[in-house]
Amino acid sequence: MTLPISMTCNKFIIIVIFSIVTLYFLSINSLSLIANTQQQTSSSSNQGKVFVMYAASLVNTFENILGPSFEKNTGYTYTGEARGSLQIANMIIDGQRRPDVFVSASTLPIMKLITNSSFRDSGSKTIPLAQWLVKFASAEIVIAYLPNSHFYSDLEKVRMGEIPWYKVLSKQDFKFGRTDPELDPKGYYMIITAKLSNLYYHDQTIKQKILGDDRNAKQLFPEETLKTALESRQLDAIAAYKHEAIARGLSYITLPSQINLANPTYSDFYKKVSYTLHNGQTIYGEPIYFSITIPETVKNLNGSISFVKFLLSDDGEHILESQGLDYIQRLVAEGSIDKLPPPIRNMLRK
Repeated sequence: MTLPISMTCNKFIIIVIFSIVTLYFLSINSLSLIANTQQQTSSSSNQGKVFVMYAASLVNTFENILGPSFEKNTGYTYTGEARGSLQIANMIIDGQRRPDVFVSASTLPIMKLITNSSFRDSGSKTIPLAQWLVKFASAEIVIAYLPNSHFYSDLEKVRMGEIPWYKVLSKQDFKFGRTDPELDPKGYYMIITAKLSNLYYHDQTIKQKILGDDRNAKQLFPEETLKTALESRQLDAIAAYKHEAIARGLSYITLPSQINLANPTYSDFYKKVSYTLHNGQTIYGEPIYFSITIPETVKNLNGSISFVKFLLSDDGEHILESQGLDYIQRLVAEGSIDKLPPPIRNMLRK
């Protein structure tokens, strides 16, 4: 039996319409699924970010080695910002930055947060901006330079032990660079090193000859631009930590243990000199320790704990020591130890 042409056409039209409607709903469902997947991926990415503020002397180590290694090992996204440690503490106090982790040169900047009860928790209770810190590595002051220095040959003689280092740095027209002691611990550590030199070499003129005034404007540069000034020959040498000289490929002069602030054996001698900040706080000479905390500004607590654990792990130790930092074999915590997250507290017992 043959169907009329009109019935055949109607059947064809119905099939076409059904197909179009089916494709429409399939497309809507697919777009919805893609949108949901993108939203979940974006949400997961945002939750996985760990914002770390750290001492600028660590910039090469953190950005090129430790940060990428942390991402690879944990799956979190690392975001770093380098500045002078005192500057970071001040920015946190002023509400300009809200990092998940703070890595400081010296314990003073973090202690500044621990003693500053200006942060309000979710219950509007006022609490310190940080509760604890962990010392994880020690450092030493060196004099760093490059082959393009106007005094390169003299600096090489110093490195070989042929000339006293302070004799070269005190030469006329020698341009020495350092950081601001009000913003960066390395700035006041260099002043303390120079004052110790007066005692160690029995010459009370050394500090004034090589540094001048504590905040000699001709010598002070932001931590982030100090190496650039050295590379562009604005400076002949700079105050540096040994680890940053190694990480940045700089030649450096090692100073005696009695003045380089690296040897706990000389702690009593280091204490003989000091620097007083503008706020009246006096900082006495002491061995230099790098420290870490999770401030109360943290947004990603799990990610922050993961970062601290990675830094304190065997992998972190290997990275730090390969870059010239001396890892502390027995980690030391200060502040409210009971506030330490259990995964981090457990690492201190090893």
